[in-house]
Amino acid sequence: MADITCEVIRDLMPLYVDDVLSSDSKTLVEEHLETCEDCTDYYHALKEPEGDYKQMRKSDEKAAFKRIKGTLKKKRLITILVTAVCIAALGFGLFYGLVVHEKYIPYEESGLYVSEEAIRTDRNYYKSTGLYSPDGETLFLYMTTTAYTQMRNNTSMAGVPIISLDMAARTSTIEDDNGTVTEQVCKEVYYVPEKTAKQYMHVMKWTNEGATDEEVQKNRDKEVEELKSASVLVWSESE
Repeated sequence: MADITCEVIRDLMPLYVDDVLSSDSKTLVEEHLETCEDCTDYYHALKEPEGDYKQMRKSDEKAAFKRIKGTLKKKRLITILVTAVCIAALGFGLFYGLVVHEKYIPYEESGLYVSEEAIRTDRNYYKSTGLYSPDGETLFLYMTTTAYTQMRNNTSMAGVPIISLDMAARTSTIEDDNGTVTEQVCKEVYYVPEKTAKQYMHVMKWTNEGATDEEVQKNRDKEVEELKSASVLVWSESE
């Protein structure tokens, strides 16, 4: 007789347990159970649902619950981490925006005035940044302030010279691209607009674009003239 597979036996097993199989089919099942331990276990599980089968089912349910619990725990941990990162990012953003971020001071609010061969301001707290033109004759200036700047200054800076206008202070040495060093005297000071201040906030330099030295110089001269036209004249040697 051909071997009967476990799959066929297990299909017959419920009928065998209910004792409704024919005698021949019943014999086949019993002969198979004598040699197959797995099917024998399956038979007992069907015949005694309150016994081992119920216990196995409980074990499976416990394992499934444990997996679900582990998944929920991981999701909870991820949620906590994401929330912590968001709070940290928000805190840094607020700190940067309120304390560290440099706020541009418009010329109308700069309080700049010329007195005793110096450019001064009536503001208490500020930071000034300057950029000389390539020929050294023009100084472009702007002022910023931060909450941190205001907190760390215990004494008023109002009236303190920002730029000295005596001849020695206005004279500087300029080295061109060819290495030639000359003395130049600053002849005028401009206050630059906010757009330009943001452009030069971190990198203070003039253009070096051009195929020849002459083209580079033309580009720089054009850039200086455009910046002058957009800025406010604070002081001029000729006035």
